[in-house]
Amino acid sequence: MAPVLEQIAADYKGRVNVVHVNVDSSPDTAGNLGIMSIPATLFFKDGKEVGRLVGAGRKDRFAAEIQKLFGIAA
Repeated sequence: MAPVLEQIAADYKGRVNVVHVNVDSSPDTAGNLGIMSIPATLFFKDGKEVGRLVGAGRKDRFAAEIQKLFGIAA
């Protein structure tokens, strides 16, 4: 997992689950999720995708997206 996502996982521990999927090892999962570019970060709520960021991001970019989508601050 990328260091930024490790930090996000630590900051939101117990409130947000962060999962890493290697698209080389799991191409079917990547295809089912429509991942065309990597890195890609998908956000899910109640089993449904509610957001997506494509490209490398800074910690503040992920935190802002989590705040926007889930109303959860670090």
